[in-house]
Amino acid sequence: MKNRLLFTVIFFFSAFLANAQKEFIPIDTSAFAMCRISLAEEYKGKFTLINKNIVSSTTAQKTIIKGIYNEIQENFFDKIKQNNFICEEKLNTYLNGLLQEVLVKNGIKETYRILLSKDSDANAYNTGNGTVVIHFGLFLTLENEDELVFVIAHEIGHQYLNHVKIEIESFAKLSTSEQVINKTKEIRSKKYGKATMAGDFLKNIRYENYAKRRKKEFAADSIAVTFYKKTLRNPKAGVTILEKLDSSDSEKDSLTIDDYKFILNKNDFKVKKSWFEVEESLFKKYDNEKNIIVDSLKTHPDCLSRIKMIRKYSAYNFTDKTTISKDFFNIKQMSIYQNLINLYDQELYGISLYEALKLYKKDIENPILKNIIYVNFSKILASKTTYTINRYVPKVDNKKNSESLNRFITLINNLKTSDIQLIINNLKS
Repeated sequence: MKNRLLFTVIFFFSAFLANAQKEFIPIDTSAFAMCRISLAEEYKGKFTLINKNIVSSTTAQKTIIKGIYNEIQENFFDKIKQNNFICEEKLNTYLNGLLQEVLVKNGIKETYRILLSKDSDANAYNTGNGTVVIHFGLFLTLENEDELVFVIAHEIGHQYLNHVKIEIESFAKLSTSEQVINKTKEIRSKKYGKATMAGDFLKNIRYENYAKRRKKEFAADSIAVTFYKKTLRNPKAGVTILEKLDSSDSEKDSLTIDDYKFILNKNDFKVKKSWFEVEESLFKKYDNEKNIIVDSLKTHPDCLSRIKMIRKYSAYNFTDKTTISKDFFNIKQMSIYQNLINLYDQELYGISLYEALKLYKKDIENPILKNIIYVNFSKILASKTTYTINRYVPKVDNKKNSESLNRFITLINNLKTSDIQLIINNLKS
């Protein structure tokens, strides 16, 4: 059913754009069903081989390792079932060409695979089985192809150094260590303060893991510099992409009450200030709570220190010359709109709408953005009717969300179905 809905939406987008402007054509999803089957079969074989080769010194550790791998594998298969990976021949060929460039120039014979996911955050990861996954949202941050190649070299570095396998085995050893067993017994023996002791102990382990993860990132960067040098691409790419990733968590734009009035006030519909009042009182509730240090939980921690290291080990002059191939230019050009569609396809209607509105306030005549806003509001109206809106719109969260995002969520929650219907009618006109 979901695939049929997606096809309808893509057809609607394509038909709409044919009469509007030619700059954006959504990714063709017609091959996704066959791709899902072939990916599932391919990774079933990969995971069977990994599970077969699990070795550990104790039965307890082996059980933990198997459990972790099983969880990773189930999550990956879920992504395949949900069409999370973009199976478009031209895109896959392009990315595989960049992957092979790094592998061939460095004489790496092992089999690697690169996949493009629909995820909207600026990230990439290595699964531990030779697969590099690039999030589509990374293209919103990338400025040139050299930066993309450095990211690929970095993820190859994680695989080359066997970081996933080492981290899983280290966790298994720690979980069954005398230190953890004794500390667990000590906490259980206490009459009072068990929760505090357990929390402090887990926090110490978390920071210890952060220190280890930090070392792995430095190691992956170091070997990535070596791999990347042999491509003869712009050596500055490692620095520039890390500078962008360092600030990627901070929101670059926002939506104010006046913005909503500018975008939505039309005909009989008028934005009411009272629709935002609940959001303000919820913010006050969390004002005095301490936040966890953000950097301690980053996937790619301490970018500034890593930048300094890359500058040190890049033993040749930086230049301003960068590579922007035709393929990269095409992906970059369509990335903003395609990312909104990817969010829609993942049923993240709230975030898709929020990101589209931020763009629309600066380009109020844009027919592509207007259409994306329309289909997301339509889905939100349907979810309001069936009381399932929490599945598609995130919750107010002052720790994780920006003030602007919380304001948007509060507005959506306070809008009545009749209000949303009026907005939809205005978007049609």
